[in-house]
Amino acid sequence: MTVADDGVGFDPSGHGRGFGLTNMANRVAAVGGSFRVDTTPGHGTVVRATFPL
Repeated sequence: MTVADDGVGFDPSGHGRGFGLTNMANRVAAVGGSFRVDTTPGHGTVVRATFPL
């Protein structure tokens, strides 16, 4: 599954206050999948989750 936007992006090395991306990564890993976030400030974000079938 891929979700992408052309928004402002964010600094991936920054430390936010939430656990949303961490929770998503943990849930995907729990079923044997992989999770990746690609983002650059000013250039949007792409979130990819893959799952075994």
